[in-house]
Amino acid sequence: MQESTLLQAYREHEWELQRFLARRLGSVHLASDIAHDLYLKLLGATDHSDIRDRKAYLFGMAANLATDHLRVEGRRGVILAEAGTSVWRQSDELTPERHALARAELRYFENVIAGLPERCRQVFHLNRYEDKTQGEIAVILGVGATTVYKDLKLVMDTLLRARRRFRATEPDADSGGEGHEK
Repeated sequence: MQESTLLQAYREHEWELQRFLARRLGSVHLASDIAHDLYLKLLGATDHSDIRDRKAYLFGMAANLATDHLRVEGRRGVILAEAGTSVWRQSDELTPERHALARAELRYFENVIAGLPERCRQVFHLNRYEDKTQGEIAVILGVGATTVYKDLKLVMDTLLRARRRFRATEPDADSGGEGHEK
């Protein structure tokens, strides 16, 4: 099998590419990985004999791969930083007040669930606590899958509205106010 002209250019300029990528990425090891990615890309490429300056084209491809890598890593860093701060913030906020508020919210939801029709409560329990699928619940309760879907949707919509009501009545941390809907 004949090598493409770009693959031949890669072999001719491999060390220059490595140095170029290392300067651009700040890491010899990362440069090696990106150069390998370029090599794999070139293995699957069709022959581009119409390219006049194969070296420039090759270095352009390498630069694009390096830029893509840096962009992805930058995004990943932002996402990890956001996730890290929210995780730490949550654990930092586990104060007695937050614990009491969570217990109050749980009692509030228990009351909301208790006010739902019996079948809706059964569907919710089977789905959320026994990890049953909607199809399995339909068989257990002897109803259609559409009925299970509608019951589960009613429960989830009801809980979402209840959560919004509870959060709307939550006392401000600054005001020190008390009281929730019961």
